[in-house]
Amino acid sequence: MRFVHDVWLYAVLALPVVWLGLRLADRHAAGRLRLLLGERAAEHVERANPRLRGWRRFFLLSGFFFLLLGLARPQWGASEVEVTQRGSDIIIALDISNSMLAEDVLPNRLERAKAELAAFLGRLGESRVGLVFFAGSAFVQCPLTLDYGTAEIFLRMADPDMLSEQGTAIGAALETARGLLAKGRDAEQSGTFQAILLVTDGEDLEGKWEDAARDCVKDGVRLIPVGVGEESGGLIPVTDKQGNSSGFLKDDDGKVVMTRLDVASLEAMAALNAGSPFRIGVDGLAGDRLFAELERMGKRDLEDRRISAYQERSVWPLLLAALSFLLHLLVGARRRRPPRSAVALGAALALLLTCGDASAGLRPAGGNDLGRGRELYLAGDYEGALDAFSSAVVAAPEDPLISLAMGETLFRLERYEDAQNEFARTLGLTEDPDLRAEALYNGGTTRLVTEQLEDAVESFREALAADPDQEDALVNLEAALRRLERQQQEEQQQEQQQEQEQEQEQEQEQEQEDQPQDQSPQDGQQEQEQQDQQEQEEQQEQPQDQQEQQQQQQEQQQQEQEQEEEQEPPPVEEMTPEQAEQLLKALDRDEEELKKSVQKRLRGGRAKSGKRW
Repeated sequence: MRFVHDVWLYAVLALPVVWLGLRLADRHAAGRLRLLLGERAAEHVERANPRLRGWRRFFLLSGFFFLLLGLARPQWGASEVEVTQRGSDIIIALDISNSMLAEDVLPNRLERAKAELAAFLGRLGESRVGLVFFAGSAFVQCPLTLDYGTAEIFLRMADPDMLSEQGTAIGAALETARGLLAKGRDAEQSGTFQAILLVTDGEDLEGKWEDAARDCVKDGVRLIPVGVGEESGGLIPVTDKQGNSSGFLKDDDGKVVMTRLDVASLEAMAALNAGSPFRIGVDGLAGDRLFAELERMGKRDLEDRRISAYQERSVWPLLLAALSFLLHLLVGARRRRPPRSAVALGAALALLLTCGDASAGLRPAGGNDLGRGRELYLAGDYEGALDAFSSAVVAAPEDPLISLAMGETLFRLERYEDAQNEFARTLGLTEDPDLRAEALYNGGTTRLVTEQLEDAVESFREALAADPDQEDALVNLEAALRRLERQQQEEQQQEQQQEQEQEQEQEQEQEQEDQPQDQSPQDGQQEQEQQDQQEQEEQQEQPQDQQEQQQQQQEQQQQEQEQEEEQEPPPVEEMTPEQAEQLLKALDRDEEELKKSVQKRLRGGRAKSGKRW
């Protein structure tokens, strides 16, 4: 067994890290949920099933494992196969004289030629290739071979220092290449499938290339000249032993040497085969023109060899990967039931709407806006979701799903009055029990937030009547009842306090009425003294019997005043036995109803509506 692309197997090592990251993320999420909702936070998660979540994660990771295994292309079941390789023979004759160091073509002629030839070898295919380097003389750098990697290594080693005899002997290069091609063919075969790719600047300092070129044509070898450089020419840089630039190359007379591309010689050489020369910088050696010319030479059987052929087995892990991903989608992390919330219904509808063009005719009005609004809602962009749902309402004003989704979004934006109106509108648009139960639950939650406790209690009771499995509605109903009871107790205490304050105010008013209001204490004392003096004078003047009568009247008045002061305040009105009995019965009913709701809550299990109020 082997893998064609075994680099994909290294990615398999990352899967345990991904699994560990998912576990840490679960713990972090559970910790935040406990911090938000307390130790009983798990009971508020809708239809959670940890076992199914574990299976979903297993199928997801196994799907990625089989996918990476398939991309690595496993192969086994080897069998020997005899292969006959067909192709042509191509000799690359490369000029490595000092003139190839001219920089009229960047970075210089030689480096540019090596780069173009490396691209040519990368596209060559099944032909054999050989290398001949030449300057003042020529030598075989690489014999004919099918190993392009080795040929490219020898090509990159090309340098003018490889030959001590400088100059440009194109004739010698052609003779050396022709002899190498002759060794590569049988005696009875012609060289019609062979070619020489001559890469040079065209300056033949020896002047003997015509005879060598005609000999190649007689043998059926095709000549393909490739020019390097510019006709305007360029200077040849010279470096010292340390590799530093020391000026430009000069002739024996001390003049700077200017090397130019000899286009005329290259055109004359190409004309021997009724062709045209190539130029690096104008024609790419890896282009279609050069390969079209090589195809016209034809091919021959190069060699027969037996190779081990492995059967491709990547289809099996790819099928297992597809199966794992499908099971990941089918096995939900929560127990399935018909969705009731606006978001869940929006998700199901959006899944239908995003099916492809084939289902475009089945999309209901406003479906695109509803799907876009759902995406924005899940992303937390409630303002954008509200705009999308508003557009959907224009297209489908009688759709209860859109109305319910708008109510959910308005609630998130804390526009409670508008949200309550949308939930009420949903109740008027549908008779579906699930939708009505959800709208009643949401309406009750909105009223609970806005402290409309009596209306909230009524909404939760109607929601439970429509769907008794809404355990979150039961929890919120209990909370609303407790708040309502506390509110009633506070109102009673406020009423009693007000009554006490009123009684105190009445007592103070009565005391103020008993006291003189128009006279100050000092004025009263002065008047009293004056009255006493007048009475004394009158007593002196009046007979003794009249004085006694006046004294008796004064004593009687004092006794009446003391009796009025000693009178007790009126008794507080007591509660009748009938009223006390009614109050006790009402308290018993409330206590019994609260016990039943708590018992039902304890028997219910986990929450199912998904609300976390």
